[in-house]
Amino acid sequence: MKALNWIVKYLKDWKNLLTHAVIGVLILCVAFYMPVKPVYRIILLLLVVGFNIIRMRKSKKTNADRKQNF
Repeated sequence: MKALNWIVKYLKDWKNLLTHAVIGVLILCVAFYMPVKPVYRIILLLLVVGFNIIRMRKSKKTNADRKQNF
C-alpha cells in the first residue's frame, strides 16, 4: 500500500510529469532517426526516475528546513 501511495505522489508532481514527457519525446525522436537498443532506453528512464527522486527528497528537506526557521 505504501508503494502505491508513493507512486501516486510521484506521478502527481508536475515537474516529474514534464520531465518524463520531454524524455519520452526525445526517446521517440531518437528511435525514428537513430535506432537505439532498448537497454539504453531503460537506462535513461532509470536515470530520470533516480534524478527526480533525489530532487524530491532535497525539495522536501529544504521545505522542512524553511518551516523550522520560521
